[in-house]
Amino acid sequence: MSNCTPPLDPDIAIVLLAAGRARRFGGDKLSAPCAGMALALWAMRAAGEAGFATRLIVVQSPAPAFAVADGWTIVENPAPEDGLASSLRMGVRAAASARRIVVALADMPLIEARHLRALALADGSVFTAYPGWRAGVPAAFPVAIFPRLLSLEGDRGAMAIAAAIAHTTLDPDDPRSLIDVDTPAALAAASAQLARRRR
Repeated sequence: MSNCTPPLDPDIAIVLLAAGRARRFGGDKLSAPCAGMALALWAMRAAGEAGFATRLIVVQSPAPAFAVADGWTIVENPAPEDGLASSLRMGVRAAASARRIVVALADMPLIEARHLRALALADGSVFTAYPGWRAGVPAAFPVAIFPRLLSLEGDRGAMAIAAAIAHTTLDPDDPRSLIDVDTPAALAAASAQLARRRR
């Protein structure tokens, strides 16, 4: 997506979840180097390239260095041990004035800006289509669905409400863009793929 991408309406927000404890990775994975910069910065860059004017990133407290970036509002989660839903709730509350949000994960360095933008501009609740007919994130929701997101508890993310609401799914251009980094091996694979993408 080019630098000439028109900005999205400010009342369409992206909520990037970046407060996970990274147990399987064995440490602070979002600050780990990935193809030349911190892992989380790839998803942050994609959000900017997609045209989001309202960008919220939910992080642990104190906020890590990567989160301090132009155009981003930091939302600190003081209790990330309460599970993914706690970060999602905080992000939704911080975006309460929006009419639509896109929920994305900071450990998905290959996610494409055009996919995030398509979710933002779609109507209703839209999940990303994963292989095997599985609905997942990134996903987009209108304001009418915010109360359902705020009701989630524990490690239940946005996907937990898929079966309970009317929704559509959106295929990414490249299914390989949906890789999430949970282990050092996955980080290495993502780094290699990003390097190939640059060629």
